[in-house]
Amino acid sequence: MDYRKIFLENWGIKLISLGLALALWFNITSKGKMEIALTVPLELKNIPAGMAVVGDVPGYLEVRLQGQERVLRDISTDKEVSGALDLSLAKAGENSVRVSPDDITRPSGIAVTHLSPYEIKVRLEPILRKTVRLAPALHGVPARGYRVASTLARPARIVIEGPAGVVKPLTALQTMPIDIEGATKNITVEPKLDYAGKPIKLLEKDVSVRIVIERVRP
Repeated sequence: MDYRKIFLENWGIKLISLGLALALWFNITSKGKMEIALTVPLELKNIPAGMAVVGDVPGYLEVRLQGQERVLRDISTDKEVSGALDLSLAKAGENSVRVSPDDITRPSGIAVTHLSPYEIKVRLEPILRKTVRLAPALHGVPARGYRVASTLARPARIVIEGPAGVVKPLTALQTMPIDIEGATKNITVEPKLDYAGKPIKLLEKDVSVRIVIERVRP
């Protein structure tokens, strides 16, 4: 079989056919493309061991995506896009970390054409463990003729953990108010602690407060 004859015979027509086929392919693949804007969640990952993030960090990114209309419509419905900020190279103190399209999880074939903010400031502090006094806070007063004889916290001192800048100044940690209004007998509770919005973790497993109520002698 003469392959040369097959390729060279009517080469003009074959070249035109190839050009038309390529034009049709480009037309099909480009048709139906669109661009949408989304607000997507931002996750912090690879936080260095022994460090904690302090202060405000944006929880969302604004992104624009380009791709096939059908895929993008599914994305806007299923929320398949998210961002991840890699902190593996961050150090103690303030860090400026850039966000790139590679940090955006998205379906294959979808391009990120814009994202904001593209640079995020993240402050890291060493995690500090410290023992502080547990301070019970009481709310109300016992019934008429009764009084609080004593308040006992067990343990009296508790171990907490958190960013150094938050934990270091603390000498005591209060409980949430324990209601003793109208009490006529002893009260024992497992109190909730008042962290005042601070990123503190309690390392003790069993914490209790006992309030001894006694009758006032005439």
